[in-house]
Amino acid sequence: MVTEKSWILILLFLSSLLGAQAETLVVDQSGSGEYSTIRKAVEAAKPGDEILVHAGCYEEGTIPIRQPVSISGDPGSATLVGGLVVEAPGVSVSALEIRGSGSDTGIELKSSENTIQGCAIRNFSTGVLFGSFNNQLLGSVIEGCSVGVRLRNGSWGSVRETEISSNLGAEVVESPGSVISSCTILGDSGVSISNSSGCAVNGTDFVTRRGIEITNSDGNAVGGNNLSSTEVGIVIQGSKDSTVHHNAVSGSEIAGLILLGSENGSVVNNSVLGCNIGIRLNDFVNGLVGRNRLEENELAGILLEGSQNNEISGNLLLGNGEGLTLKSASVENSIEENQILQNGLGLSILGSASNLLRGNRLDQNRRAIRIDGEDPSYPDDGPFRQDADSSNTIDEKPFCYMIDGRDLSVSGGCGFLALVGCNDVTANDFVLSNNSAGALVVNSTSCAVQNLTLFGDEVGVRMLLTRDCRVEESRAENCTVGFSVQLGRGDHLFGCAARGSSQAGFEVRDSVATTVKGANASEGQGGIYLSNSSFCTILQSLVRDNQEDGIRLTRSQDCLLNMNRAADNRRGISASGSDRAMVIRNELTGNEDGGLVLDQFSEGTVAGNLASENGDGIFLQSASGVYVEGNNLTRNSRYGFRISFSRDGRIVGNSFIQNGLGGVSLIDCSGWRAYHNNFVHNGNPMLPQNAVDNGDNEWDAGPEVGGNYWSDHQVEGNPGSYPRSIPTRGTDRYPFSDPDGWK
Repeated sequence: MVTEKSWILILLFLSSLLGAQAETLVVDQSGSGEYSTIRKAVEAAKPGDEILVHAGCYEEGTIPIRQPVSISGDPGSATLVGGLVVEAPGVSVSALEIRGSGSDTGIELKSSENTIQGCAIRNFSTGVLFGSFNNQLLGSVIEGCSVGVRLRNGSWGSVRETEISSNLGAEVVESPGSVISSCTILGDSGVSISNSSGCAVNGTDFVTRRGIEITNSDGNAVGGNNLSSTEVGIVIQGSKDSTVHHNAVSGSEIAGLILLGSENGSVVNNSVLGCNIGIRLNDFVNGLVGRNRLEENELAGILLEGSQNNEISGNLLLGNGEGLTLKSASVENSIEENQILQNGLGLSILGSASNLLRGNRLDQNRRAIRIDGEDPSYPDDGPFRQDADSSNTIDEKPFCYMIDGRDLSVSGGCGFLALVGCNDVTANDFVLSNNSAGALVVNSTSCAVQNLTLFGDEVGVRMLLTRDCRVEESRAENCTVGFSVQLGRGDHLFGCAARGSSQAGFEVRDSVATTVKGANASEGQGGIYLSNSSFCTILQSLVRDNQEDGIRLTRSQDCLLNMNRAADNRRGISASGSDRAMVIRNELTGNEDGGLVLDQFSEGTVAGNLASENGDGIFLQSASGVYVEGNNLTRNSRYGFRISFSRDGRIVGNSFIQNGLGGVSLIDCSGWRAYHNNFVHNGNPMLPQNAVDNGDNEWDAGPEVGGNYWSDHQVEGNPGSYPRSIPTRGTDRYPFSDPDGWK
């Protein structure tokens, strides 16, 4: 077997042996040279001879070269229509234009130590095919080919200072040590390298859809390239020990740099601008991403997915959608000394535990930090356990990140607060703004956060997996959610206020026995929302001027709403699928659709509420077994009490006064009993209507207990015996002559 070293020795020997005998053979179509065709000159040449091709177009098909000769043409004027197959080592071809018909290969190098320089190769399936080692392509132009250069089953091939305009610029397969350097590549794809180690792509300009793709190839270096790639800049997959450095990538729709299933690589000193994602690491292990500039990338500057034990350090992430994002169990990474500035979200860690954060600077981000799990069931606090200390800053304020604290008190001066796995820790007097959660309390017991000022956070205070924790006397302005409790038990929100929340002022989800007392939720999308929670209490709170509901319960059973005020919302209080709720002594005024709206509601109590000047005072739909007692429903623009598709309830001791369309409307209902209610001047002068009923319901409780008072029905006695007809089917057999006559 002839090795690379053997070939070099052979070539040196031939050069010394034949140098003195070399001749120059001239090819000229006009007949002034020794030969009129290139083929004849090649066939006649001896090792070491030089063939000079004068101007002309030589249509000769494919010419084999079996001797180590040099062929050079008159620059820009000597054209071969056909191709060359180089079988001898040490051949040089220069200043020749080689044209094809869209198929075949322009120059095929079957041997080694050959040089192609200053040539123009156009319109082939493959422009130049390298099939051995130590071949060079220099200073040439390749145009209109499916593949510009193919390096296959060889090694140490070199393509330099060449302009390639082809569907695929260069393909390297099982050719270790190959180099693409100082070229310009235009077309669909730039460079593809597979199963080839120790290759390099340097100093090359790419204007392509896909730039550089490296697969199953170790120890490659990609440096100093400029890639304007519309889909993706650099992709390295299944490779070890790659180095990607000093590249500039812009405008990629997928990502600037992608490393998939790779390890021990380094991505340093690159610039990625205006891509969808700047640097994306997927299953990337034991690597370095350092000193890169990631700017104005739409989704993220750096994204880690399932990537572990990497060092992410010294990067500048400026003006991206998200600056640095870790997700999908990207664990035990070192995040150090990064500048994360003016991003939509600075640092996001999702479902990724045990990362080290030191000396990172987060300034002027719309939201500075998010730490969360990806599994909504949250079995534990694992995703929140990060090793973060006060050397990290948000707008020059340090992190306060406490893990497993016990019996402590912390106060003031931090840009972010997290209590994870803590017990009996109190945090006071913080101003926390522009984070995913200003204060984050996770898997903690008997902790308290007090007197917080929260502004512009996604969630002002977020409590998750907490037990008997408290938030007291805190204020959230212009947050998505002011205060959130999820998967909690026995937590308390006392005396807190949320203003201008774009989703809800207070949100309780999947929790048990949460108490919201003395809250104020105003001028937001919604006020106080409970979902999938039970045995909760909302007490003495004010919800006003919200675009949707003041208080909303969704699938939340056995809750108490007591002594709250809901004013000027779309709906004051609403509940859906929330059985056995007690809605008592609330004041509901000026709510556009309704003061109290209950849907799919059973066995609940609605008592002692004041509902005035709403759309409907109370609207009840698809309900059963509801007790409605002692409510004052006055001057609502439609009905005081509107009920549809409901059964088996009680309407007792209520006052229906001057409601615009009617006092009570029962539509498609059965089994209701209404008595001891005051119906006073409901409807309008053109259509007075204290009550309507098209179903099978009862409007009195017998001769002794009696029925109701009707302002439009005169009767003697309390109760009287002159029946009052209820359009269209009901009858009060024992109406009262006086308001509250039963008292």
